Amino acid sequence: MKLSPSQINTLKKLISYKGYPEIDLQFEILDHVACKIEVLLEEKPTMSLDDAFRKVHSEFGIFGFSDLAESYTKSIERRYRIFFWEELIGFFKSYRIIYPAVMGFILYWLSVNTRPFGYELTLPIWAVAFFFVGLVYIIVSYYKVNKRLKNYVAFKRTTNFMVILNMFTQLNIYALRFFENPNYVIDFTVKGVFMALGLLLIAMSFISIFLLPRVLDRSIAETRKLQAIYES
Repeated sequence: MKLSPSQINTLKKLISYKGYPEIDLQFEILDHVACKIEVLLEEKPTMSLDDAFRKVHSEFGIFGFSDLAESYTKSIERRYRIFFWEELIGFFKSYRIIYPAVMGFILYWLSVNTRPFGYELTLPIWAVAFFFVGLVYIIVSYYKVNKRLKNYVAFKRTTNFMVILNMFTQLNIYALRFFENPNYVIDFTVKGVFMALGLLLIAMSFISIFLLPRVLDRSIAETRKLQAIYES
C-alpha cells in the first residue's frame, strides 16, 4: 500500500522523536524505512503506523538510525571537501587569480609607503590584517543565513569551514612572531626555516579568504535546493 501524505508527516515526526530533527536527514531516513513500512501495512492492515515504525526501527539494531545519519553526514562532508578542491583548482585557472595579485600589490605598497600610528608594518602583517577582515566578513555572512537553514544537516556541516578558519587564525598569530624585524631574511637557520613556513602559512590563509566564501555559497545553495524540495 502507498503511504498517504498524513502518514508520511507522522513518520517524519516519529523520526524527529528518535533524535533526528533535521529536515533533510528525516527524508534520508524516510527513504530507507517507508518501503518497509508499506510492506508491513500491506501484510497486516490492522497494524498501526506507530507499531510498524517501531518494528522497522528495531530492524536497524541497537543503534537505530545512527548509521544512516553518520553515512549521510559523511557524504555531505565529502562533498564540501570536493567543493574546496574544485574552487582551489579553478581559482588558479581563472581570471580570479587577479584579485589576490592586485590585493597583494596594494598591501605591498602599504607596507613600503605607510607607517600606521608610527609603526612599520611588513607585508606579512598587512596580509594577516587582511585575513582578519575577511574572517569577519565570512562569519557575518554565515550567521545571516543560519536562522533560515539551521534545521538542515547539509548546512550544519558547513561549520567545518569554521574549523579551517580557526586553524589559519592560530597559525597566523604564531607566524607573526617571526616578523618583528621588517628586514627579515630567509636562510637555512632554524629561525629562517620557521620564517619561510610562516610566510607559506600566511600566503595560504590570504588565498583562503578568496576561496572559502565561494565554498560556503555553494554549500548554502545545495541546502536551499533541499529546502525547496522538502518544504514545498
